[in-house]
Amino acid sequence: MEAKTPKISETVIRRLTDYLRCLRHAQIQGKTYLKSTELSQDCGHNPSIIRKDLAQFGAYGLKGTGYNTKELIDNLNKILGLTKPREVVLIGAGNLGTAMIKYPGFRSVNFKFTAAFDNDEQKIGHFIDETPILDLKDLNSFIQKHLIEIVILTVPASQTLGIIEHLDNHYVKGVLNFTSEILPSRKNDMFIHNIDLAKELEVISFCMKNCLS
Repeated sequence: MEAKTPKISETVIRRLTDYLRCLRHAQIQGKTYLKSTELSQDCGHNPSIIRKDLAQFGAYGLKGTGYNTKELIDNLNKILGLTKPREVVLIGAGNLGTAMIKYPGFRSVNFKFTAAFDNDEQKIGHFIDETPILDLKDLNSFIQKHLIEIVILTVPASQTLGIIEHLDNHYVKGVLNFTSEILPSRKNDMFIHNIDLAKELEVISFCMKNCLS
């Protein structure tokens, strides 16, 4: 299987992350091989779509046996850029930001919170677990010193645009935006992904009404 990444849609990339999570779970259960039908049951995608997605990267399961679980995990990690630890900075050390830093799932997939930044003097100098809370005015110097490429925003919406414009985009290339301010997917040579939790609940509300019958 080739680890070289062809040009693919964001939709396919999101499915690859679903496959990876299901494969990790299967590996924990001791499954050496996994068929596309089994992967479909675990992650909710059609088996033919799974086979088509993986074939884009040269992965073809053995007939009657399926995909080698470890090999596929290793190659999906390469495709998604997860083979080395990535340092992440969080901006906004409030309740949501604190909960994210405390979430153990990030470290298990090679993402480490190096620091949190805030402009609240009562928070600066303290720690969230082992992550220091630093002064927001020192953000770019920290980014430059530690070669930070990924930033997570959990600040009030009114602060979002100012922070985005201030970020050193020579280093930062990815922003995960948890604020209610909707940003373009690409701005200042950075890829931005918006996550609106209220929007996700709206989807749940619709599906409860229309998708269960």
